[in-house]
Formats: sequence, C-alpha cells, structure tokens
Amino acid sequence: MSDVDPHSKYKIVISDCHLSAGRFFEGQLNPHEDFFFDEEMCEMFEYFSTGAYGDGPSGPVDVELFINGDYLDFLNVPYKGEFEDAITEEIALYKLEAIFLGHPKVMAAIRKFAAKPGKKVTYMVGNHDADLFFPKVRERIVREWDPNGSFPSEKVTLIADRDRVRWDNRVEVHHGNQFEAVHFLEFDKPVLQSYLDQPVLNIPWGSFYVLKIVNRLKWEREFLDKIRPVKLYIFFGMIFDPIFTLKYVFLSTLYFLKTRFVYSPKRRSSIRTTIEIVKQETSFFLDLEKQARGLLNTEADVKTVIFGHTHKPMDKIYPDGKQYINTGTWTKMINLDWHSLGQQYALTFALVKLPPNGESQCDLRQWQGVYSPHKSYRG
Repeated sequence: MSDVDPHSKYKIVISDCHLSAGRFFEGQLNPHEDFFFDEEMCEMFEYFSTGAYGDGPSGPVDVELFINGDYLDFLNVPYKGEFEDAITEEIALYKLEAIFLGHPKVMAAIRKFAAKPGKKVTYMVGNHDADLFFPKVRERIVREWDPNGSFPSEKVTLIADRDRVRWDNRVEVHHGNQFEAVHFLEFDKPVLQSYLDQPVLNIPWGSFYVLKIVNRLKWEREFLDKIRPVKLYIFFGMIFDPIFTLKYVFLSTLYFLKTRFVYSPKRRSSIRTTIEIVKQETSFFLDLEKQARGLLNTEADVKTVIFGHTHKPMDKIYPDGKQYINTGTWTKMINLDWHSLGQQYALTFALVKLPPNGESQCDLRQWQGVYSPHKSYRG
C-alpha cells in the first residue's frame, strides 16, 4: 500500500483476538486465555495514531480502528467457577470486568488511541461476544474506551443491530458467523425471557458447544479449541488418542441432541436450523471463501469483502478484480490441512485506504513490531 495520504480515510480491521480474563484468573493459571500479545497490540494502536498517521500539517489523519467481532471472548470466562449457558446481563457484566482486569494495557491503549484527533473505534458483534446485545454491556465498554468515560460517545461506537457494514468505496465487512448455521445469531431476537425472570442471551448451538464441551475438556487437552479443521483432528484422534477422542465425540453428540431436540426456555432451536447445521458439518473444510465469493457475485457494488471468524488469514484477488480478505486471528492455531500444516500464529489485520475520490485499496497486513511495523501477509 502506498504512503500515508492525509486526505484519505484509513480503516484498521482486526478480529478474533479472543481476549479473556488473563493468564491468571480466580487465583490459578487460566487455561481459557488464548491472547498473549498485549504488548504487540498496544504498539500497533500507538503506531496507527501517531507519526504519519497522527496529526500532520494538513490536520489529523482519519483512522478508524474497526473491531470485527470476537475481540472480547465472553465464552471463555467462567462465572464463579462455572460456564453458565443461561447468560443474563448481570453475568455478562461480571465477565466483562474480568476481561478488563485481565488486559489492562490493551484497554488503556484503545482509550489512548480514541483520544487522538481524527481517531475513533467501532466494534461489531461476533459469536463469541454476543453479550454486546445487552445494553449495559455496550455502555460499560463505551465508557471504558471513551477518553472521557462518556456515553454516548463520539469516539467509540458499538454495533449490535446488524451483521455487516459497508463503506462508500465498495468495501463490505462481516464477521462471518452468519454464514454458518452453527454460529448464527438471531439479530431480530437476541435475548429470550426465561425461568430466571431475567432475559438471557439467545445463543446458537456453537456457543453452547464452547461453553459445555470445549471449555470442560480443555483441562485435559488445552489445544482443543485451537485445531483446524476439527473433523481431521477427530480422524487422527481415533488413531492416536482414541479414549479422549471417543469421549469428545460422545459428549458433543449428546449435547447436540439435548440442545436441539429437548425444549428449554433458555434457548431456541428449529428443525430447519438443525438440518442446516448437520448439512454444513458434513463438509470437511468450511473456510467461508465460497460464501465470500457468492456475496461478491450477488453484490455488484461491492469490490472487497472482509471476513473474520474462521481464524484462517486470506487475501485473494480474483480474475475479475474483486477481493476477499479474511483477517485471521491473533491467537495461536494448530492447522492440520496440508496448505498450512503445523502450529503457527500471524498477527494479521486489514489495512483499508479510502481515498476521497477513487477506488479503495485493501491489503492484509502482518504486524511485526515498532522497528519494522507491518508487511503484506503472504501466507
């Protein structure tokens, strides 16, 4: 991407950082914390709000930090030792405070970024941070990140009423979970009335799976939620780790049947959604590229689509000039497919330049550090 143009607008798009309650929580080592790059992230926020991206001769450069879902990971924070699936606003606020305490430097860095002239922060909900559907949770985040602790804020915006954002220069951003039935959020009915006499989150099967299966078994296999694709892991697990794998498959199947076919006031399920989940789960690889290309085909006004969700960074330009970017993750992953075999991490983000006149420029970048800040990601 070319040098900084003070007349253009810039978007820094990150997702799937999964900040939880910190390395130590409730007096012990926390196996549910997946984010270990606090210093690097603080450096990146500082870089994109100062220097060439700061306040120059032509005025402050317009830079928006766009957080595209699954940044704060509420599913990985226990509530008083338990992973509750009936999530009330009170429980969500408890988890939020735990995340703030677990990553104080990052919270301060976001607030410092938002305090700079021409800088703002936008956060769009994903499937691991559906707690943003609660109004008090959104207010608490805004007050934490706003330079003056204000609510409403001119510097911090939280989006929980839609699953996409489109910018004028033909760029559209989705978290990506809405293309998977297992993680689909009901934006028209995000909370349910329950036996608790309090609204509870209307979370999808995928969230129940994380809360009740993955988090329970991570004490035995801490890498369980980091392996992609899961179906290939099960295949090899039957050979090399059969006892644990059989338990994992049995519990997953049992809880799927329980949550999809047994009524409960704290969840909703439908036969149509259940069938779609089973259909998609029979697909060996699901990286959402097909869904992204389909969106580009149907939306003539969209040149670039940006997803997160899959934890698989990608920057693909098609023969017709259209582009699919997946911002990947800032957590360590174990990939079993031959394209990217092994344990790896890449601190990836999308850098989007929106000129006042003309086409957008979008690139998937990899953060390296203050001395050589970032480079194009090439897989």
